[in-house]
Amino acid sequence: MPAADRRYEGDPEGGPDRDAERPFTGGLANLGRVVRAGDTVRRPPGPQSGAVHALLDHLEAVGFDGAPRFLGVDDLGRSVLTYVEGAVGGPPYEPWTGGAELLASVAELLRRFHEAVRTFRPPTASVWDTTLAPDDPGLPVLVGHNDVSVENTVCRDGRAVAFIDFDFAAPTDRLWDVAIALRHWVPVRDPADLDAARSDVDQVARYRAFCDVYGLGAVERTRVGELGLRFLDRAHTQMRARADAGQPGYVEAWRNGYGVQNRRSRAWLAAHAARLAAD
Repeated sequence: MPAADRRYEGDPEGGPDRDAERPFTGGLANLGRVVRAGDTVRRPPGPQSGAVHALLDHLEAVGFDGAPRFLGVDDLGRSVLTYVEGAVGGPPYEPWTGGAELLASVAELLRRFHEAVRTFRPPTASVWDTTLAPDDPGLPVLVGHNDVSVENTVCRDGRAVAFIDFDFAAPTDRLWDVAIALRHWVPVRDPADLDAARSDVDQVARYRAFCDVYGLGAVERTRVGELGLRFLDRAHTQMRARADAGQPGYVEAWRNGYGVQNRRSRAWLAAHAARLAAD
């Protein structure tokens, strides 16, 4: 049965116990709509759901253990995924999210993910949400996550064990994925915008350490910096458009200063480009 048509048969007759469902906090696009039900996660459907299901099936088939498993579609049309045990950071960020070992493990997991998706061939006429994907993916093109943030990474014992929320997965350049991960995990921000728990991190050292662990040479590091600038521009445009359209999570983020913070992040990245690209 194609992934997009697979029914989830694990619920008792009558469907899951709605009273037992617990919404996850955080997020923007699906604010309050993603829930945990027992040992599963239920996500609302979207045009990209079938393509994402196929991607998750591929990751399972090739033995990649760093993503949830797709189990089927429930009686409400929601994607049913395995719940991955662990901690997920979120603003205000906890001190543990700035750990050096955790940073290295994110780079390792991202490299393994990219190795796993190299052989993925999306179904014909796949529909992806390209909100955070590049307009012109570099070659070779692969289907990346496009949103490797702290909030989308499950951690255990100080190490990253899985990426979650693949709604923005789409054809991309693997270095674009790296640039996004650096944005969130270094983090690439003006020091004035760092939260208290990560205010004393050495951003340049963390950026270079991530690139070291992932295995980037000098030419690739320069390109990652260029893609980081492009990503910040794209994120600024998309966030503003969604806020202007009245989408609640984006409206709140924009009101809280996302726009000006994004521009300060871009200025910081541009100012430190040479130091960041050094290997």
